[in-house]
Amino acid sequence: MRDYLSTAAVLSGSLLLFVPLTFLTVLAAADTLRIVAGLGPIQNGFVHATVLFSSLVLGYVTAMEICRVRLHGFSELHRGTRSRQLARHGVLGVVALAAAVVLVRILVAAISFGFANNDPAVLGLGVAGALALSWTALGSVNAFRRGTRHIQNEGSR
Repeated sequence: MRDYLSTAAVLSGSLLLFVPLTFLTVLAAADTLRIVAGLGPIQNGFVHATVLFSSLVLGYVTAMEICRVRLHGFSELHRGTRSRQLARHGVLGVVALAAAVVLVRILVAAISFGFANNDPAVLGLGVAGALALSWTALGSVNAFRRGTRHIQNEGSR
């Protein structure tokens, strides 16, 4: 009974935390990419509904994967066939890329605000945030490479 309750707590926590967060992050990233591409507001209801639905699906899949990792460990990301593993990593990669796009948008806004208002504190925080984001991205890519090599080495034994 205790296992069931802890599983339900982790599942509900993942759903309550990560579905809305991922949903809003993907929507903000899509809006940012629309602005960068120079497109106007979305006039087509079908396109808007597709973006909303895709964001919701990405949020749900992300919450489920985070729940499985919390319950069973990172090896859960490598379950299933090779194509399912690639799809799982692809979904999580899209969400991570969306988060990076939103963070870059925030940092660019902070840096431009610091320049426009001659505010060195805001400018310094924006630059520090950009450096921290770069450092984290580099560390994440290196950790992913090491993990991939480790999995490949174990598979060849």
